[in-house]
Amino acid sequence: MAFQTWQVGLDIQNGQLCALAIQRRRNGWQLRHWWQHALPHDTLTNGLVQRPDPLIPLLRQWRKNLPWPISLRVGFPARLALQHALALPGTTLREPERTSYITAAAKRFFPVEPGKLALDYRQAAADSGQLWLTAARRDAVRAWLTTLDNAGLKPQVLELAPAALFALAQSLRLNPDVALVHRLPDHWLWYGAQLEPEWGWCPAHEAADLAALREKQLAGATRCYYSSALAEAPPAEADLLDPLAAFAFKQPPLPAFGGAFALAAGLALRPGDA
Repeated sequence: MAFQTWQVGLDIQNGQLCALAIQRRRNGWQLRHWWQHALPHDTLTNGLVQRPDPLIPLLRQWRKNLPWPISLRVGFPARLALQHALALPGTTLREPERTSYITAAAKRFFPVEPGKLALDYRQAAADSGQLWLTAARRDAVRAWLTTLDNAGLKPQVLELAPAALFALAQSLRLNPDVALVHRLPDHWLWYGAQLEPEWGWCPAHEAADLAALREKQLAGATRCYYSSALAEAPPAEADLLDPLAAFAFKQPPLPAFGGAFALAAGLALRPGDA
């Protein structure tokens, strides 16, 4: 049954949305579906859906083109989340002590009452002795889930958008010293295993081009792979990030500009939660 289920990544941004579905085969992933549609450039405001009226009917119609069931993973805006490195104690923690330790750390790190936060964490680099603790306001998470529910969508995962680049890097087996950079109309996203923190975002007006972004944020990366939602070639100092290269089986028609699907592809590739 798991091999039959489509894993679907949905990336909603100002200007456009991208969706991509894959299915596991014996020798790799098969690209089963992709979809791209223009959206108003003020669909999101500060990471929250500001104009649901044009978005919800589009999503309802799109869902009719997919099989049942699906494993839906939706990108969550990085600007709505806070992240902090958390050192693990020397002794191995078991539940419920592990949860208590993380909740206590959140009280120290994040200037919001813990009851108003949704918390998540994952192991940092192997043998680092650290977790990356991520927090988002529950009301922001609830607002996204309400919009999706109104469109008839039930995501299994809300994943931070730059974490989709992590899943893509893993699937493409890229060296850990590289950074993946994705350009959107109004902001940048990036991920790099050697960066601290590993992922980030910044508004477009704070970095006019990739060179400015590298100087400000990506000094720890030896090389950059570049994708863009703007249907543009990578700058001379970067390599093309082709998300469709992660799929062993695909057939035309394919997107004219595959880079626009970097986040949707990474979301679809993300392993499910246990």
